[in-house]
Amino acid sequence: MRGSAVLAPAAPAVCVLVLVLGSLTGCASWRAGDGDVRYYEDFSTHEPLRVQGYPSAGSLRLVQEVVWRLGDGDEGKLASLASSDSSPGEATKVARGWIAEFHQGARGQVTAAFCSPGDGREALVLTFHDTGQTKALHVRLDGNGGEDGWRVRMREAEQARGETPERLPQCT
Repeated sequence: MRGSAVLAPAAPAVCVLVLVLGSLTGCASWRAGDGDVRYYEDFSTHEPLRVQGYPSAGSLRLVQEVVWRLGDGDEGKLASLASSDSSPGEATKVARGWIAEFHQGARGQVTAAFCSPGDGREALVLTFHDTGQTKALHVRLDGNGGEDGWRVRMREAEQARGETPERLPQCT
C-alpha cells in the first residue's frame, strides 16, 4: 500500500510529460524549414504571379521565385536557381542580363503561361504586363533523378555569339 501511495501522485505528472514530449516531436515533423519560411515571407511581400496552364507545384514555386528575384534585382539569388548545365559564372552573367532587361517588368503584374505538362521539364512564357515584354523559360528537375529539385535553364551563350534568340514556345 505504501509503495502505491508514492506512485499515485507521480502518475499524472508522468502522463503530462509523455503527452508534452509526444506533441513536440509530432509538431517537429510538419514544421516549415528555413526555405519554406523565406518563401512564405517573399509571397507576402511580392505581387502574386498569374498562371495559365498546368504547372507542377515545384515548377510553379521555382518560376515564382525567378520573377521575385528579377523584381528584387538580386543577381546572386537568381543565379542560385540555375540548372546544373550552366557554370556558376555563366549563371551569374545570365542573371545580370535578365535583371537588366526584365527588372522593371518583374516588379509589376506577371503572367506565366506553362506550355507543357510538368513531368520533369516545362517550357513557359513570362509576360510582363507593365512593360509588354515576354521571356521564354525552360525549367526542369535537376540532379540525379531530380533530387536537386526544379531549376531554370540559364544558358544564353548562343545569343552572346549573335545567333538568333530562342523562339517563344507556342502555348495553347
